Amino acid sequence: MRDLFAFLPYVWRTALRARMRSLLTLLGAALAMTLFAFVRTVDDGVAQLAERSQQPVLVVFQDSRFCPLTSQLPLRYERDLLAIPGVAAVLPTLVFINSCRSNLDLVTLHGVAAEELETLYDLILLSGSVAAWRTQSDGALVGERLALRRGLSVGQRVRLGEVDVQVSGIVRSNFAGVANLAFVHLDQLALARKRQGAATQFLVKVVPGFDPENVAEAIDAKFLTDESRTDTKSMQAFVAAAIAEIAQVVDFARWLGLLAVLVVALVLANTVFISAESRAAEMGVLETVGMTKGKLMALIACEGIGLGLLGGLIGTGLVMILLTVWPVTLGVEGYGIDLAPSLHTAGTSMLAALVTGTLASLPPAIAVARRPLHLGVKAE
Repeated sequence: MRDLFAFLPYVWRTALRARMRSLLTLLGAALAMTLFAFVRTVDDGVAQLAERSQQPVLVVFQDSRFCPLTSQLPLRYERDLLAIPGVAAVLPTLVFINSCRSNLDLVTLHGVAAEELETLYDLILLSGSVAAWRTQSDGALVGERLALRRGLSVGQRVRLGEVDVQVSGIVRSNFAGVANLAFVHLDQLALARKRQGAATQFLVKVVPGFDPENVAEAIDAKFLTDESRTDTKSMQAFVAAAIAEIAQVVDFARWLGLLAVLVVALVLANTVFISAESRAAEMGVLETVGMTKGKLMALIACEGIGLGLLGGLIGTGLVMILLTVWPVTLGVEGYGIDLAPSLHTAGTSMLAALVTGTLASLPPAIAVARRPLHLGVKAE
């Protein structure tokens, strides 16, 4: 191994002999790994949103409605919901989103009763005061991701959607979607949207030990012949239905990322093979002075692995830097998929680059090992 490390400067000089070929290969690898890292980031964002939706909470929505802007349930349903066995707490929520379609500038407002907010949400206050928000009629508790994207700070006045608010606090939560929404007072949002006496949805906390599916069926049966029929799902099922189309696109994009990695492997294999063939005489001389076939294979593989790793580092680093400097959230039906780079994404991308470089280097390395010594010396 020490002998192999001693030859690393030789590998570097070999790559520099054909600067243009090495540079083009490196750029191709970097671009492909950029695509791969970006797809992995989106994939991780979808997985994280799905993970955070695994809460013991039911979402009571109006039946046959596909967007929060179209759902309208009477506030009086809250009393009936609390009377159903298995219901521990109910939070009426009036929702406003700037667009039900997929967008990159998601703004979601949840109008809630101040005294009932923390019965459903476990909030971690990063700055500001929840108590101040409760007493401030135009206050807003802003999720950390929305605050980051909009550059918001405590005390700042801002217009979010249809409402002018003052940021009372910035919060964090493991609850799905909280990072990209702002909590405002129910009366304020109802007045702005002219929806007094109505809610978009009810969040229902289930008593431990009760079957959520049975509770959901009881809720829908209760309002089957009422003013507005309901469609009750678990939070996990509700979020999954909202992002179903995006999840399918991400599944398809995952194949594109793998295809990009395959193309990089072929390009690297071609580059290393051409490089090895052009140095057949050198390989013969090295073998003549005592270098074994195994070390020759490792020497050839070092070039492909090095180009693959360097391309992966450039591509992954580019994605991480851009998404850190310009935070991006893909919004769909009020839920945000955060494209936030992570060490997990970086590690996966670099592992893919390493595996790609290694696999691409195997065919030319094996070809060198199988070449008879006299052919290399004859080439000299």
